[in-house]
Amino acid sequence: MPDRFIQAYAVLTDYISQHPQIEIGDSVVSIPEEVRAGFYRVFNAAREAFVEEKIPILLDRAGLLRENYARAEEGLAGLLSWEETPTVSPVQRFLRNPRESMARELFDSMFNLLKGRESLESFEQKGRGKIAAAWTALFRGGYERWAVLSLVRLLAPGVLLRVNVRPLNPGERGKSAAQTPSVETPAPERSAALLFSQPYNATLAVPDLIVQSAAVHRFVGIRSEFRQGLYNATNPSREREWGRITTDLLISLESGLTLVYAGDDPESVSLVADATKFCRPDLVLCCVDARSVGKNEVMEKVAAADSRLNPVKGCYVVASESWPDTRETDENGVASRIHVLQAGYDEFKLSPIVDAVMRDAGPT
Repeated sequence: MPDRFIQAYAVLTDYISQHPQIEIGDSVVSIPEEVRAGFYRVFNAAREAFVEEKIPILLDRAGLLRENYARAEEGLAGLLSWEETPTVSPVQRFLRNPRESMARELFDSMFNLLKGRESLESFEQKGRGKIAAAWTALFRGGYERWAVLSLVRLLAPGVLLRVNVRPLNPGERGKSAAQTPSVETPAPERSAALLFSQPYNATLAVPDLIVQSAAVHRFVGIRSEFRQGLYNATNPSREREWGRITTDLLISLESGLTLVYAGDDPESVSLVADATKFCRPDLVLCCVDARSVGKNEVMEKVAAADSRLNPVKGCYVVASESWPDTRETDENGVASRIHVLQAGYDEFKLSPIVDAVMRDAGPT
C-alpha cells in the first residue's frame, strides 16, 4: 500500500491532538501514564509502517533468515533451548521480530519529527541510513547463529554441555591486572539450556556450548561473540596451546568470528580464554552477508585473523549467497588455509567443517 507510513504517521499525530495532556516539544516530552499505552501503540505502528514501505527488500531478507533460523531451532527441539541473559541481545531480538527490531532504530528520529526538528524528507533519509547501519551487524549475527545451529545438527549431538561461569558482582569490577583473582574453570555439565551470548562481565571466556558429537566422536566447543575473561584460570588444559592476550589479538576477535575447538574430553575444550591467555582454536568461522560485503574485503579480513589466531586447521568463510567470483586465491598459500563455503541456507554445505573437525591433524 503506497503512503502506508504517511497514513500511520497521521494516525499518530491525530492521537496526540486528541489527547492534549500529551506534550511533545523542542524541550519537553510528557506522556502521562493513562495515555502512554495508546500513544506507543500508534507510535510503534508508524515506525513499523516505515520499515514495511521504505525498505521492503531488507525486511524480506530478514524474514527469510528468521524462517531458516526457526527451522534450525526446530531441528534441535527437545535437545536444547536458549537461556536469555538479563539483557536480550540485539541479534536475538532481530531473529524474533525483524520488523520491530529494525523499527527500534527510528525511536529518536520519530520524536525529532514530532518535535519539528526533522521534515518528513529528512526523517526518511536519516531513517533509511540508521536502519542500513544497524542491518549489517544484525543480519550477520543472525546468519552466524543459523550456521552454528546447523553445524550442531550436522555434528549429530548426543549430549550438550555448558560451562557455568558467573558474572562479576558490581563490587568486583575495575580491578587492576595485579589484583586479578584466579579461579578454577568449572567442569562442563550436561544441560539443555544454553547461552548464545555470554555475559559481558564473565569471570572466564568459555564456549557457548560443548557438543558430544556422534559424527566425529569428539567433544566440540563453539564460541561466538568473543569477550575476554576477567579472572585468571588456574587449570587450563595441558592438551591445548595457549598464547598471550594482546591488543592486536583482541582486535582480530572483534570481527565477528566463531571459534571452534575439538578434543577427546570436554575439559580440554572448556576454556577459551581468561584475563591473560587465549586458547589456540582448531577452526575459525567467519559468517558473512555476501550482499553487504565483497569477497576481497572478507578474504583480507580472514587472512589477517588466520595469521594472528593461527587456527590448527584453518578458517572457513560461510557466505549467505554466492559472490560473482567463486575462485579461491592462491596468494601466499591462502587457499590452503581459508575455504569459502557459499552455503546460503543449505546446512549440508557446512559439511566440510565437520570433516575438518573429524580429521586427526596435529598442530601446525
